[in-house]
Amino acid sequence: MSTSDRFLAAALAFDREGSPSQAELARGVAGDPAALAVVDRAEEARRQPVLVLAVCRWLGAPHGAWSVLRPWLLARSDDVVAELGRRLTQTNDVRRCAPLSIALARVPGPIALIEVGASAGLCLGVDRYGYRSGDRSWGDPSSTVQLGIDVVVEGAARSEAELPTAPLPEIVWRAGIDLDPVDVRDPDQVAWLATLLPPERADRRDLLGRAVALARTAPPRLVAADAVDGLAPLAAEAPTGVTLVVVSTGTLVYLPGRRRQAFVDQVGRLGARWISYERRDLLSDVVAEVPTGVSPDDAFAALALDGRVLGVGDAHGSRLHLRA
Repeated sequence: MSTSDRFLAAALAFDREGSPSQAELARGVAGDPAALAVVDRAEEARRQPVLVLAVCRWLGAPHGAWSVLRPWLLARSDDVVAELGRRLTQTNDVRRCAPLSIALARVPGPIALIEVGASAGLCLGVDRYGYRSGDRSWGDPSSTVQLGIDVVVEGAARSEAELPTAPLPEIVWRAGIDLDPVDVRDPDQVAWLATLLPPERADRRDLLGRAVALARTAPPRLVAADAVDGLAPLAAEAPTGVTLVVVSTGTLVYLPGRRRQAFVDQVGRLGARWISYERRDLLSDVVAEVPTGVSPDDAFAALALDGRVLGVGDAHGSRLHLRA
């Protein structure tokens, strides 16, 4: 995919998630050879539209239409390329904890939890949040972080067995792996997470702030390491006599194909349970069929436990079509 195509695809995604200002900027970059030349000076892995636009905001780019950003980008091209070399996309979308919690509830506790691509480790607090779907709720009802998820059960009426009941299994130990972990106690690092969010999504910034505040009361252990090479050493620190669970949510897309398989093989060697919420077509061994009538947006990701698909959902974990 060319850089222009990546920005055009991102524009469509921005439109879908209610970020029209970012959609306009992405289309502007996509159709501007001079702007594309700036982006193409960065490493290929750093040309992600979300990252490029966030770096511009971080460096003080003026808010406004593409006609406003374009001259700034061309004038500050050296600064933008240099900053792209120092930054990584840190999605850390807490909303993905909702589908994660549904899979986690099917694993007997107590649990030792490892998340790969943990960023600030906010999804490691999955048991510290509250959840609601329709008239059903689970998790911590008193939590300052409450997440809603629209769940449709395919092929059957919803029953008590299909959604969790409060509380979730006990997590007695938790840790995360990330190439560039974010310390929730560091205001500058947290500010970068906020900068990655679309400017018009105040709701997401508010959710991030509440999740960070809760995480600061018990900061998670995070290790700077590769998802494959760092997994076994970290797993060796987990207590014995508990169920080891490895979680990946939107992480494996950043690994080359062979490294993805190496990760899956490593989880198997550890004898761990594996919960994934990854792009539906990413893993050849995780086969997810799209239910009839479900849009591609609502079947972007596959929720799976040990490689067995439980359902499909949107990219952010706010809608899930669950198999009966």
